[in-house]
Amino acid sequence: MGFVNAHFVAYAEGLGAGTVLAAGALATVGVTGVIGALTFGNLGDRYNTRYVLAVAYSFRGIGYGILLLSGSLWGATIGVMVIGASWTTVISLTGSVSADQFGLRRLGTVYGSIFGVMPLGAASGVWIAGKIYDSQGSYDIALAAAMAVGLIAAVVIGLPRYRQLAPEIKDIQPTAATVATAD
Repeated sequence: MGFVNAHFVAYAEGLGAGTVLAAGALATVGVTGVIGALTFGNLGDRYNTRYVLAVAYSFRGIGYGILLLSGSLWGATIGVMVIGASWTTVISLTGSVSADQFGLRRLGTVYGSIFGVMPLGAASGVWIAGKIYDSQGSYDIALAAAMAVGLIAAVVIGLPRYRQLAPEIKDIQPTAATVATAD
C-alpha cells in the first residue's frame, strides 16, 4: 500500500499523465476504499471471514497486476481503484480472523503486534520500490513483487483452517450444577 501513497503519482507521470491528473487518479483510492470497506465488511458478517479476507488480498494482487500491465493513466486508475477497494477492508477483517484464530483474550496483543509491525513493512516496501526504480528506471519489478505478495497472502489466508492455534480459554466460574455433573 505504501507504493501507491509514495510512488503512484510519479508512476502515472511516467505514463504521460500530468501531476494534477495523476493526483486525481490517486484520489479514487478514497472512494473505492469506502465502497470496499462497506462491501467486504458486509460480506465478512455473512460468510467465512478468512475467505473474505483472501478475496480482499487478491484484489490487492490483481490491482498491482493491473498497474504493472497498464500503459495509460486510465489503466493505472483502474489498478489503484481495485487496490483501493481492499485498502481499509483488511483492517477489520484481520481483527476478525485474528480473534477467530487466537481467541479474544489474545486479540489485543496479536492485533497490536500485526499493526505495530505493518508500518515497518510498508516503509521498507516504499524504500525498496524507490531503489528498484533508481537502478532499473522502471517500477515493473516492484509492481510484480507487490502483485505476488498480494496473491500469496490471498492463498495463505484462504487455506482451510484445520485447527485453532490457540483455543479460547473461557473464564467460567464453576457452579454447583457444573461441579455436580463433572463428578
